[in-house]
Amino acid sequence: MQRPEHLEDQVHFLLSNLIQRELRDPELGFLTLTAVRLSPDRSVAKVYFTVLPANGGDQEAQDALTRKALGRAAGFLRNQLASRLKMKRVPELRFFPDGTLEEGNQMETILAELEKERAARPPDSVPESGDGN
Repeated sequence: MQRPEHLEDQVHFLLSNLIQRELRDPELGFLTLTAVRLSPDRSVAKVYFTVLPANGGDQEAQDALTRKALGRAAGFLRNQLASRLKMKRVPELRFFPDGTLEEGNQMETILAELEKERAARPPDSVPESGDGN
């Protein structure tokens, strides 16, 4: 039996290739799979993705369209995985938008604002270090 991390990597690699080369759904757009996480019993694979919105559109709407398109293709993808993996039971595929990139961007924005505020603040008066003599 393979280690879970190795199996996750294999599923990630295979799904990425299958989506790139085999799926012809116009609603997929520019899609990147970011991670695959298997449940402890390996019955469910949570597949995380990011997608660039078309023409600078709404990110949430694009995520929803992509999730629907991937949901429609889940049976095909699972069938293709079954033919390529040596497993008794191929995990059910569930797709989720990966928000870590957006969270990181928000965190960078907050940190930049804090740095601006700190730079705009007058320096605190530094007490002299005297030993009382």
